[in-house]
Amino acid sequence: MTNLNFRIHTPLLVILLLMGITIESSAQFPAEITKATQSANSPELSEYFNSKIELVLPEKSGVFSKEQAQLVMSSFFKNNPAQSFKIIHQSNRQSSSFAIGKYKTQNNIFRFYFLTKTTEDKTFIHQLRIEQEDD
Repeated sequence: MTNLNFRIHTPLLVILLLMGITIESSAQFPAEITKATQSANSPELSEYFNSKIELVLPEKSGVFSKEQAQLVMSSFFKNNPAQSFKIIHQSNRQSSSFAIGKYKTQNNIFRFYFLTKTTEDKTFIHQLRIEQEDD
C-alpha cells in the first residue's frame, strides 16, 4: 500500500473503527442501491441520499444537498458509463453499514465506498467516496 493510499483510507478506517462496524454475514447491503449504481441511474440512487451527503469524487468533493448530489452523480455517470458494478465487501452493525464496490467502465475501474445509516426502516447514504483504481 502506498503512502498516498494509506492517507486516503486512514480517515475512513478510523470512522469505521469508532462506529464499531463489524462483519455480519446475515445482513445485506441494500439491493436497490446496488441496482441503481449498476445502471448508473442517479435519480434512483439519489432516493437513498441523506438530506446532506458527503461526496468525494476524483473531480469534485464536498457536502451536498440531495439535489446537488444527484447532479454531481449524474455528471459522473455520464462521463463514466457503467459496464459493471458489484459489491466486493460489506459490513453492518445495528443501523449502520459500509460497502465497497467495484465499478467498471470501458476505460477505468473505480472503487465505490458507501457509508449508510438506516432510520425508520429506510437506508440513507451519508457518504459516498469514489476513487479511481490504478492499473
